Amino acid sequence: MADSHHDFFENLNWFDEEQCTRLDDELQWARAQCPVVHTNYDGGMHIVTRYEDLRTVAEHPEMFSSTMPGVNHVPVPLPPLDLDPPLHRDFRTFLNRPFSRASLLRYRAVIEQLADDLIDRFIADGQVEFVSGFAIPFTAGSLAKVVLDDDNEDRLQRAVAAVTAVSVENSPETFGVVAALAAELIAERETEGKPRDDFLQSLVEATVDGGRLLTQNERLGVVTVLLLGGLDTTRGALTYIGRFLAEEPGLEERLRQPDWTKRDLDELLRFTSTVSVMGRLVTRDNDLLGVPLKAGDRLAVHWRSGNWDEAKFAPGDRLEFERERNPHAAFGIGIHRCLGQHFARLQLEIAVNRLLARLTSFRVAPGTTVREASGISLKAPEEMHLEFDRVPAPAAVAAAHGQE
Repeated sequence: MADSHHDFFENLNWFDEEQCTRLDDELQWARAQCPVVHTNYDGGMHIVTRYEDLRTVAEHPEMFSSTMPGVNHVPVPLPPLDLDPPLHRDFRTFLNRPFSRASLLRYRAVIEQLADDLIDRFIADGQVEFVSGFAIPFTAGSLAKVVLDDDNEDRLQRAVAAVTAVSVENSPETFGVVAALAAELIAERETEGKPRDDFLQSLVEATVDGGRLLTQNERLGVVTVLLLGGLDTTRGALTYIGRFLAEEPGLEERLRQPDWTKRDLDELLRFTSTVSVMGRLVTRDNDLLGVPLKAGDRLAVHWRSGNWDEAKFAPGDRLEFERERNPHAAFGIGIHRCLGQHFARLQLEIAVNRLLARLTSFRVAPGTTVREASGISLKAPEEMHLEFDRVPAPAAVAAAHGQE
């Protein structure tokens, strides 16, 4: 029996739909029997499956480098995702401020309006394909506004369309359009002589590595990281929540409570873990994970597996909202903990609050099935037709003013 599990991992393809259907069960076996299991994928790597081992990797960047952050080889620089200390620290120093919750709150009203505008498009129909009709345009529009904040409304709408295309197609051509827009905006910031307090301005003014300005490739790399890190992940978490609203009894009532983000959101993030796996490179021989590792070995750090680890989160494979503590790894652990965590939480808070202010009694449309993603957004819905009822008008007005 053990041989069949080893065979599964040796032949694993992270993006194979059938294998992804089995992966959670196979990872449960690995956590119990072979917590650092080998796969031949993309030239070979070890998969780290237990929470405490993942913490060990995250807390020792001197031995487990981030210079290869993907489970596939990445052909372009992706700072700060692929940087180690001390240069990584320089990048995070200037990036942390524009992505702090305090800085992001200035965008709350425009993100709330975006959510309401999208709901306006389908509310009269009583149903929506939730991924393309809400989750994708909501996360892409929010990201375009925060990352490519622009006073030119026509260009901002071009940016929204470009970021949406990245979310849907994820092709070099779509990234090229966004990169060109970013380069145009960066050039304006350098020449207009009117300093602003936003992300692009921090990118223009930032210095690293002893005081030098960022190169243009580094600037565009940071923009690319923010798009890669902010599109599929937040969209995946939002589509999971949409599905749970339709299928989990009592969840809608929980998420209607004013303080739902203080506890329930963390459990939803732990369980869904839409950034399921990332890469690390072993820099020197060590056995910190209980197996002999050689310099040059690659690791796949499986955050989702750690978040389902029964030794840390019991029960791990189902939602449990009454946990006393929830130190989940949905945003990673250590110095590379997700830069966009506050932005993701804000988007999810706004999306759920605006949906529930106007809609109720979600259910999967009869005769349809939920199509799930493979890859790093494991099992997040990719197509999901939901039906709903309208919240009665007086309740909707009260909810919009925080009176529910």
